[in-house]
Formats: sequence, C-alpha cells, structure tokens
Amino acid sequence: MPCAGPTIAALLLGNRIMSLNQRLPQAATAAPDRGRPGRWGAVLVLLALVAVLDAETGYEVSVFLLYMLPVAAGTHYLGKWAGVAVSLLSTVAWAWADHWSGHTYSQDWILFINALNRLCCFLLAVVAIQYVEERRAAVAERLRAFTGEVPGCTQCQRLCGEDGHWRSPAAYLGEFGGAQVLPKACPDCARRAYARAAYRETGQETPVADRDAAARPEAHA
Repeated sequence: MPCAGPTIAALLLGNRIMSLNQRLPQAATAAPDRGRPGRWGAVLVLLALVAVLDAETGYEVSVFLLYMLPVAAGTHYLGKWAGVAVSLLSTVAWAWADHWSGHTYSQDWILFINALNRLCCFLLAVVAIQYVEERRAAVAERLRAFTGEVPGCTQCQRLCGEDGHWRSPAAYLGEFGGAQVLPKACPDCARRAYARAAYRETGQETPVADRDAAARPEAHA
C-alpha cells in the first residue's frame, strides 16, 4: 500500500509531538482557547513552507512526507476536524506545487486522482493520531484515578472520583479502571466464615448432649 509508509510515519510523529507536549508545564496548557489562533497561524505557516519547498524542488523530488507535519500538528493541537481541514489544505497545496513545478500529465484527471490518493493518506494519518490521542487520554485518566490522593470514607469505605461522586470500591474499579469485580471470598474471610459456621453447629449440638447427660442419672435412679 503506498499510504502505509506516510501513515505510519505520521503516527510516530504524532506520538512524538504528544510526548513533548506532556513535558510542558501545566501553565502553558492551562488556557488552550487563548492560543488557538496562534496555533492555527503556526500550522498554516508550516504548510506554506512545505508547499514552497515542494514547488522549488520540482516534481522529481518528492517531499510528500513533509506534508504530514502540519497535518499531525493540526490534529494534535487543534482537534480532529481541524486535522481534516488541514488535510484538505495540504492536498490543495500539493496540487498547486505539482502544477507550479511544471509537471504535466497525459490526462488532466490524473492530477485529481493523485490528489485524492494523498488526501486519503492525510485522513488516515488524522484517524491514527486521533486514536493515539484518545488512548493516551484514557491511560492518563486511569493514572489520575489510581495515583496520588483519593478521598475515601472511613465509615462506608466509598471512594470519591474527580467528578465529586462517591462510589463503592467495586464501582470505582469498574468505572475508572475498567475492571470487573468478581464476588469471591479471600482465604482469611473464608476461614472466619467456616469457623463461625462450625461454631454455630457446635453450639446447637451441645445443649442436646447436655440434656442427654443430665437425663442419664435420672434414668439410673
């Protein structure tokens, strides 16, 4: 598949961008809405630079992989639909650079087919990066739920989640950890339960034995 290489490279690139973004201070990502126009500008400038480079190098030298840079950055910093928009712009920029470099085709429709193929590759990269984003968010949520300080009630043993709701330990594990709690008895509880059961059986049989022993002297008398 011709799109496999660029898609895998975009996935690795998006993974690297997200790793670098996690190392930034929390203050830098505290207000993402205020920096959104600046991010759009940076993505568009990066796309323009790649398009100019593609036009200057000519159609004999392919820089198609570099178009994944603005696609990956737009998907990570601006969201999935922004990544789709950047993919469309990247396709148009590639078509312009290919035409500007003087590349001629035997049929006019070949250019549109090539552009459609590149658009599909860009969209596949957006889907792959978005999938990695969602998986990272899910893992981060689980880490926050099971690390650090978790409020717990000393009376009912319920735990409080980030949403402020109190849940039983089994419900907390199932909702935040994805675990399925199976009803079983640990060895200590099992021994205590069996001991209580044996004690109750012994306690019921002892009075009967005592009555028999007490009745025996009367029978001999």
